[in-house]
Amino acid sequence: MIQDEAKSLRAGRSFYAGLLEALIRVMGSANAYLYDHGRKVGFMAHQIGRAMGLSDLELARLAFASVLADLGMVGLAEDAWETPVRELPAEDRALVEEHPLRSQDRVAEIPHLESLAPLVRHHHEWWNGNGYPEGLAGEDIPLESRIIRVADTVVALGQDRPHRPACSPEEIAEIVSSGVGLEFAPQAGRAYLHLHREGGLRAFDATSFREIICEAADHLLPPEVTTPSNDQLLSLLASVIEAKDPYTAGHSRRVAILAVAVAGTLGLSDSEKSDLWAGGYLHDLGKVSVPLRVLSKAGVLSAEEFALVKDHPGVGADILESIPALRGLSPGVRYHHEWWNGSGYPGEVRGEEIPPHAQILAVCDGYDAMTSQRAYRDSRTHAEALEEIAVSSGVQFSPRVAAAFLALPDHLFEAVRAQRPEVFDPDAVPCPTSWGIYGGSLYSL
Repeated sequence: MIQDEAKSLRAGRSFYAGLLEALIRVMGSANAYLYDHGRKVGFMAHQIGRAMGLSDLELARLAFASVLADLGMVGLAEDAWETPVRELPAEDRALVEEHPLRSQDRVAEIPHLESLAPLVRHHHEWWNGNGYPEGLAGEDIPLESRIIRVADTVVALGQDRPHRPACSPEEIAEIVSSGVGLEFAPQAGRAYLHLHREGGLRAFDATSFREIICEAADHLLPPEVTTPSNDQLLSLLASVIEAKDPYTAGHSRRVAILAVAVAGTLGLSDSEKSDLWAGGYLHDLGKVSVPLRVLSKAGVLSAEEFALVKDHPGVGADILESIPALRGLSPGVRYHHEWWNGSGYPGEVRGEEIPPHAQILAVCDGYDAMTSQRAYRDSRTHAEALEEIAVSSGVQFSPRVAAAFLALPDHLFEAVRAQRPEVFDPDAVPCPTSWGIYGGSLYSL
């Protein structure tokens, strides 16, 4: 039985491509004034690459490397990005210069895109050797990295920053022209300048960018993408989300495991278990948009701060809703903080109006939040959490789902709390066997 359940997990190329798109989108919501920076860099880099005559495969590699280049920035010097100042302190600047290495490590974990890791590692290298992290120079810098360096600079200069307003296209062209042969590879810099002079540069357009990414996926992904690859990418997505909050390590994986177990107790189909597995990993997708100062606050949140937290289900659901392959996960994510009696948030549904998957995620999320340490409180014991769920049945939680949760075997809870999936007896636990490499998410209030 367990093998059949594992096979029923979300598999396939379209789902995998959807997860990649979600990863790109969640990066765009992570860092205040860096919003959408990666997608715009990818769009600009693609235009420069085409002008340079890159092959379709090279353009595909360039597209994904461009948007993933700053993946290592999530969770790194977040305060500096969310509360920007004119000049970064030396300590924060040193952290920022680590992000290409962090990006490389993250990209190396993405199945089928591992070969892009060196490209993101070297996207801050300068043609004259004065860049970082290794001080590579000239032709030693990968071709795609040279193009990203130009595109990254052009996009950054065109955006407002705390120490300056956005530069005009003419000002940007002058800066790039003066940096050719120094910061910028001559061929890449001149290709951009040619596009600028001829009026060939297109403004960023989300629809066109999505077409670029879909075409790139066609070139880089194999015809069939396996369930383990999807699980691995789900785990990476969760670890990116949790990077902002050290108190939530493994939260989303635990929620996913518990949600599939509850689904098994309720007799749900394999397809619904698959949705809950992915939904467990992605239920807190929108928390990347919540400032670190709010997530890590030890005291009571102000009304304004709590409003930011209450926005996260909608932000995550909107991201999923915009991606066809993940659209079915959106209701569970949007409503997993609704209460059975109608007093939850966003406060749009109550009782049986709450989507069934959201009902299940709510109980599993609540249990894991209660039994986990938080910045603002100590964790509760397993017994205390179960008692709270029993008391909250019909108030916060669906009575039917709460009963199914309370009927789960003790050894399941022990294994989940121990964060050691390998101690599971796969023939005794109604959960998928392909646990992924690591998961996590942000805390649930």
